Amino acid sequence: MRREGWIDACRFWAIFVIMFTHFLSMFLPEALSLWEGGASWWLLGGLTGKFSVAFFFVLLGYFASAPKPFSLAAFGQYAARRYFQFVFFVFVTVFVYILGCYGATWLFHTPEEYAFRVISDGPRYNLIYLLHDGFLFEDNYNATLWCMRQLFLASLVCRALGYLPERWKSRYKIGAALLVMALLMLLDSGWCVWICVAVLGYLLRFALDTWKAHPALTRPWVLGLLFCLAVCCIKAPLSEGVPLYSLQGLGAFLLLLVLFHAGFARKLLAARPFPWLGGISMGLFVVHTPINSLLGSSLLPLLERFLPKGLALALGFLLSFALCVLCAWLLQRGYARVTGRLRWQRV
Repeated sequence: MRREGWIDACRFWAIFVIMFTHFLSMFLPEALSLWEGGASWWLLGGLTGKFSVAFFFVLLGYFASAPKPFSLAAFGQYAARRYFQFVFFVFVTVFVYILGCYGATWLFHTPEEYAFRVISDGPRYNLIYLLHDGFLFEDNYNATLWCMRQLFLASLVCRALGYLPERWKSRYKIGAALLVMALLMLLDSGWCVWICVAVLGYLLRFALDTWKAHPALTRPWVLGLLFCLAVCCIKAPLSEGVPLYSLQGLGAFLLLLVLFHAGFARKLLAARPFPWLGGISMGLFVVHTPINSLLGSSLLPLLERFLPKGLALALGFLLSFALCVLCAWLLQRGYARVTGRLRWQRV
């Protein structure tokens, strides 16, 4: 189904939070204290990479669960296309990163922590980890790949929910989704918590139908109350991987519910070039950590020799962002060409 511009823009701002906080954690970790306490907590608290990932999961569940007539062949094709999409982005990124680590170390002789590990592993283990990361979605050489397996499995679960018969009443479909979430929670696994967050995207469809049927629910004071509840969920201090961590997903659910009915906010989000940047968000997600690592092994040490640390880091982030956009665009274009030759519909 076709995405609206403001939704893609939301994806960009979510990935921007991830990119910015990861850059700080790598090069200026003391700045992260602004997210943990003091007056700045009221503005920044909860706006972390993990919430952004939860936001992605809810959106994934919303789009993957679009109602469709059931077909085992169609489900198998969807799973194959989705798997190929993940493999393409991850494998190409990790392969180029390994080459970049060797090149940066040879040119600058200042390997950063991640790059040093690649060099010390040697070609044999480089190949082994490349295959593990590229095809099994592990995170040996790219820490941000920790959620790729969960994203892949969540897309399949939500796709299966989208196949529920149209003749079923909404309450039966909602009950089925809640039953799936309950069963996943009983497994007591961090993976299952993230899949539950994606199922919230399926439930978002029914919430939007309810709001459409009752226009009174779109009044400003109702939307304001929902926004306050979303902020409370986002700022709740919870440990990752426990069932209650799905409150982060509930915060994303409520925030999206508000945005779907906040016309002014949607117009602001739809301003160029944010929808276009959101369209390459998957590429931005997989490339930003390798690019930060390579910058830490090459240009940033040189910048800090000639410039104050703050200015060097600001220029480093701008350079990192520009390189991420370029690499993500190339990845997206390459994926489009490959899927076009395979005559596959992109997912």
